[in-house]
Amino acid sequence: MGDQHIRRLCQKAPTDLLLRHAAGIQDSDSLRSFARGRFVCNEKHELAQRYAKFDLHELARIAANVSDANRCVGVRKCAEGLHSKALLMTMDNGKEVVAKLPNPNAGRQHFTTASEVATMDFVRNFMSIPVPKVLDWSSKADCNPVGGEYIIMEKAKGVSLDTVWPRMKLADRLAILRTLVELQNIWASAPFPAYGSLYYDSDLSSGTQSVPCESPASSSGAAFVIGPIEGRDWNDDGRNMIDFDRGPWTSALDYLKAVGKRERGCIRQMPVLPKSPITLCGPNLYQPKIATKLKAVDCYSKLLHVVSPSEPVLNRPCIWHSDLHVENILVDPENPTCVTSIIDWQSSEVAPLFIHARQPYLMDYDCDDTLSLERPRKPDNYSELSPEEKQRADQLLFDQALCVLYRIMVSKTVPDIWKCLHFRQTTAFDLILTARNLLTDGEAVYLAHVLELVENGAPISAVEDQSMTLPFSFSAEEKKQIMSDIEAATLGMRAMSGIKDALGDLFPERGIVESERYDNAKDALQQMKEQVIEQFAHSEEERAAWMRSWPFDD
Repeated sequence: MGDQHIRRLCQKAPTDLLLRHAAGIQDSDSLRSFARGRFVCNEKHELAQRYAKFDLHELARIAANVSDANRCVGVRKCAEGLHSKALLMTMDNGKEVVAKLPNPNAGRQHFTTASEVATMDFVRNFMSIPVPKVLDWSSKADCNPVGGEYIIMEKAKGVSLDTVWPRMKLADRLAILRTLVELQNIWASAPFPAYGSLYYDSDLSSGTQSVPCESPASSSGAAFVIGPIEGRDWNDDGRNMIDFDRGPWTSALDYLKAVGKRERGCIRQMPVLPKSPITLCGPNLYQPKIATKLKAVDCYSKLLHVVSPSEPVLNRPCIWHSDLHVENILVDPENPTCVTSIIDWQSSEVAPLFIHARQPYLMDYDCDDTLSLERPRKPDNYSELSPEEKQRADQLLFDQALCVLYRIMVSKTVPDIWKCLHFRQTTAFDLILTARNLLTDGEAVYLAHVLELVENGAPISAVEDQSMTLPFSFSAEEKKQIMSDIEAATLGMRAMSGIKDALGDLFPERGIVESERYDNAKDALQQMKEQVIEQFAHSEEERAAWMRSWPFDD
């Protein structure tokens, strides 16, 4: 944004003007607070991380101005995500716009919003992706009258795909997938000079590193650049508060090295390690240690020259929609096979194609993950199944057929993505992917995997049939500790899975349960806690340790 625009935003409107532009709208703190559910642990902190501060009347004034309206006459909170608020704002001239406001947990101040706006502009105007047009925005909360970062955009056309997807026939779902494959082809093909996130050059200070893009200037005249990365896993779990190399990088290897530096820096600098979401940790199960996590990161860093793909197409810098599920895909309600908009580009990043390329999240169900192109079949004992079992088998067959059809389309029309999907089946990719989240979990599994490869001499390079000499070895004592850790971690994962199965709908996914289930969930978790302590605490000291480490208490 230019200096003139900044000065305009910093000027608060007189009270009488605010009343004129926002007459009739009802302000409520529910517009700012998180209301999607209750947190079973550290609720005060979690709610604060999802509380968006803003002046509604100032926001309404700006929205009315960009809509050529006299005033805003209605505000409604849209379906809530975990990282931002979205408000549907109706004007007295009938126009509707959406105001998006990031939560504190969305990412780093300024960079997250500035990158999202530039990304939306780029993919809309230079990749012809159906994306809402940004009408006004500010990434400087301390220098605008709203008092918070915001993006005001056109209301996206269409309805959420999740409202029609369950009723769609296979042929109609296939039409949607065909469109998504076309979009993925566009994302995979657009050239970028570096890895990081997209920005306007005017939004990065002179001391911030950036790499110019060769694309034409934006609609506002600003040049596009690749600057510091703002992808979700570069900010989640407290990473946004830690100082580490955020790029940009001009080689895929440097990008991958930075992942290791990121995890190492966060493990060392965080006062308390985040609790694992998938492993129950405590006495007589697995207990995470900083030294073990750092050992896993060191292994990753030493393995990179072995596991990194060398084929240029796999390493191509690409922009991608990182959260392509049914709520972010809008379709024409009269013709639901027509995709009208792709929304929520927050935390997009330019990364190696093999990191991005995957089947859309809307297809993440129980299907064969070996990239088979064979037509799925009913189980041999189908005729012996009960009506309910047949219904489940039919649904699984339907889902599997969709997976296979997606693979066939990709293999025939987007060979670059098909190559990436094959690479993602390799041990090399597993070692790259698992290392991205060693801060929170996976170090025991990672080290056990590496030890197995060292012991067996299995091929782990990007070319699976080409065995490489590993750049390290383990002492007898290290091997013993690794085997002990993986045994304990496996028990911990089974224990967490058992709790999840026992609680069913009461289990707090991402720490959240439905508000009306909160009391029952807390009671059920307390019962589970008592059972776990009874089973795994063999002394008062261990009992006290379990009381401290139980992941569902403050």
